[in-house]
Amino acid sequence: MNKTIFVLSIFLIVLIYKIMLGDTNYNNYKKLKNEVKVIIKENKKYSEEIDVLKSEIKNFKRNSRFVIEEKARNELGLTKEKETFYQILK
Repeated sequence: MNKTIFVLSIFLIVLIYKIMLGDTNYNNYKKLKNEVKVIIKENKKYSEEIDVLKSEIKNFKRNSRFVIEEKARNELGLTKEKETFYQILK
């Protein structure tokens, strides 16, 4: 009887050690769970950005000449020949 209690107590000690201090302990589990939540939020943000970029690509394919010209004018400040560009600062 004493041997079985001793063996069971050793198993219990090993089990408690694994749960509290081992490689797969409870604190690591909680930390990893929080990291997963953060990564899921980032994935949602990036998927929204991807959707915006896909719609821009679709728009480029439909009206490529006009859209490219508009982008060049707005973002790069490019002008056509014999055209003067005025920028108004507020």
